[in-house]
Amino acid sequence: MSFISPKSFYEEFKEDPEGARRRSYQLGREMGQAIIQRLGIGEMNVEALAVILNEFQRMVQGEPNAKVMGSTITMRCKGFCPVMRAALTLSISWQWLDDNYALPMFHGLASLVIPGMRIRLLSAKSRGDPECLYLFEA
Repeated sequence: MSFISPKSFYEEFKEDPEGARRRSYQLGREMGQAIIQRLGIGEMNVEALAVILNEFQRMVQGEPNAKVMGSTITMRCKGFCPVMRAALTLSISWQWLDDNYALPMFHGLASLVIPGMRIRLLSAKSRGDPECLYLFEA
């Protein structure tokens, strides 16, 4: 599994947002595949995606909180994350990182488990909200 720091990612793609989104989507798929293999997940469904998202959150910020509600998953991120740290400490556009790094990465990860999964960012700390709230809809 390859991981690119937000700073390196921004420096490489800041003038190519479309390329950034494509690469981040692929990174999400790679990370998802590594998690699936490590945890031995077989059946691909909403519950499996929540397990994978929680494992990903443990790896990047230690705050697993993806919860299944019927055919949807909510994920609330209240603490510090690598994207937030990079934006605040390195003066990188936080909104750019959210739009072109974080969200496409979640899309890639989710698409590996449930093709066509829609993801909406209902609130975002980069927009001044108290938390990032993701909604994954099958």
